[in-house]
Amino acid sequence: MIRKIISTAASRLIIAIINLIVVTITARQLGAAGMGTISLIILGISINQLISALLGGSALVYLVPRRPLLQLLMPAWVWSTLVSVIGSLVLGSLSLVPREFVTDLILISLIQSFFSINQNVLLGKEQVKQVNLLAVIQSVTLLSSLVYLFWARQWISIEAYIFSLYISFGLAFVLSLAMIVRYIEKIALWDTSILKEAFRFGGYLQAASVMQLFNYRLSYYIIEKYFDRATLGVFSIGVQISESVWIISKSIAMVQYSRIANSTSLGYSRTITSAFIRITTVLTIVILLVLLLLPADFFVLIFLSDFSNLHGVILSLSPGILAVAISLMLSHYFSGSGKPWHNTISSGLGLLFTIIFGFTLIPLLGLAGAGITASIAYMAGMLYQLFVYMKISGEKWRNMLVLKSDLANFRQLFK
Repeated sequence: MIRKIISTAASRLIIAIINLIVVTITARQLGAAGMGTISLIILGISINQLISALLGGSALVYLVPRRPLLQLLMPAWVWSTLVSVIGSLVLGSLSLVPREFVTDLILISLIQSFFSINQNVLLGKEQVKQVNLLAVIQSVTLLSSLVYLFWARQWISIEAYIFSLYISFGLAFVLSLAMIVRYIEKIALWDTSILKEAFRFGGYLQAASVMQLFNYRLSYYIIEKYFDRATLGVFSIGVQISESVWIISKSIAMVQYSRIANSTSLGYSRTITSAFIRITTVLTIVILLVLLLLPADFFVLIFLSDFSNLHGVILSLSPGILAVAISLMLSHYFSGSGKPWHNTISSGLGLLFTIIFGFTLIPLLGLAGAGITASIAYMAGMLYQLFVYMKISGEKWRNMLVLKSDLANFRQLFK
């Protein structure tokens, strides 16, 4: 299990570095306003992706070991197609994404949803290495194509970035499809009982995920409403840098969920969840401290003068980043244990705080207000999950303190 965590963390580290390079290149070439437009497009893709994941997301990971694969894939494919088309048209009509990019939003959302479905199939089969490899390939392809278009072809525009998304997700989808073909058996395409189970289980998970996305990103729309797209561009980069701290926690959570989904022992699920919470808390604090010690001039040097407020954004987001790192462990415990409704309640609670404080602090404090709002919302949701976890798992509070065995695991991770 430690090897899977390390390999996942290594792949996510590579992806984070590549994404940082992509963000740096794009910000320097297109400026803060260009980054603001791209962040709205990416947010639109994320919204479609989350709704598509009702049948093709975490519910798929849970059901793959338990049900025939083809009867899970067919509904997921059809649902993703409908969501990508209808969702993109709705977002465009509401001007939540630039209308000139609605067609691209449809196609990229569809390709990325199909790729995500294949990844979740592999995760359900505990093929963590293949999932990691595909994610790295997608990121490397995005960077390579972007560099080629920006410098070799001198195509410096938002359209060039979008074309790079087509190339990277298209390649990743084809490769992932080749990896899951061997798991597809000849069987009836539809099973109503499986479809109902997928909707029931996926409904809780994706209701939580959709609310969590708006918990994470509602500030984008509020910033654009009260300020401008350049200000949004600065905040979006601050968010991306801060969220890169989740490399370790997301890596651990992926392995944790795969294990819990394939286990019937509640004691085992509780033991690894508590251990992972302790590990991810310490490691996240260490990474956050390193990030906060970087001087403000460092970000100006990297992203140019348009982004001089980045250090303040990261500082205001830091408490929330730690809260989400812990929340990831708790969310995967509830999902893997068949109790996803607690994630829905947690996300709804966080979204409520985002709405209350977002429209109060963001107009008043600007970027700092957006960061503080996010931190309050993330911490509220995490605290709810933590108290529920302690109650239903029977875990003792003293077991949440760092143990000697955790120190040995730290050494093994760093080794």
